[in-house]
Amino acid sequence: MIELEHVKKIYKGDSYETTALDDVSLKINDGEFVAIMGKSGSGKTTLLNIIGGMDSLTEGKIIVDGKDISRLNGYKLDIFRKDNISFVFQNYALMQQYTVYENIELPLNARNYKGKDKKKIIYDAMEKLGIKQLAEKFPKQISGGEQQRTAIARAMVSGCRYILADEPTGALDGATAKELMDMFNLLHENGKTLIVVTHDTAIAEYAERKIIIADGKIEKEEQ
Repeated sequence: MIELEHVKKIYKGDSYETTALDDVSLKINDGEFVAIMGKSGSGKTTLLNIIGGMDSLTEGKIIVDGKDISRLNGYKLDIFRKDNISFVFQNYALMQQYTVYENIELPLNARNYKGKDKKKIIYDAMEKLGIKQLAEKFPKQISGGEQQRTAIARAMVSGCRYILADEPTGALDGATAKELMDMFNLLHENGKTLIVVTHDTAIAEYAERKIIIADGKIEKEEQ
């Protein structure tokens, strides 16, 4: 379970101070599929980044499986992210100099998987996502939808329970976006906890619960 307790995030500069999140409290159960919605600047991406340990908070706590991760830093925070969190981004975040196979392989290398076991895990994921034939292609040689499938395969093999996605369909056409969300449903059916930031109501309909953010606060929740 992920729990946020009175989380506040303030960005400060020499001549400004912006409150991105203001007293946000939230629980996300294991195996849940949650959509976070809101207008541009509402704080939804900040919320996702804080849940994933990619951004620090100003006040409050983030508790994952009973552990306050807001107190972690440096090496311990890196280990937490590696073991628990996998991100899927709108811009795919693939390594351009690596093949599709090598991009999917990255989290397994970080976990010191070896030989035949690693190869089987990668090819099983590519087959499920329909990209097995692209194993030796580089990102610039494949379509946006295929790149996003590669990113999902990377998340799938990571072994992480929590999959966080920031506008994952933002750069895709309607038909490809639907295919992508069907793949997210597959991850959900396999027991992953999914947290998806989106402005698209059609995409949010795939989720079990919608959390609407406005001006850094939770405005409402919908089942």
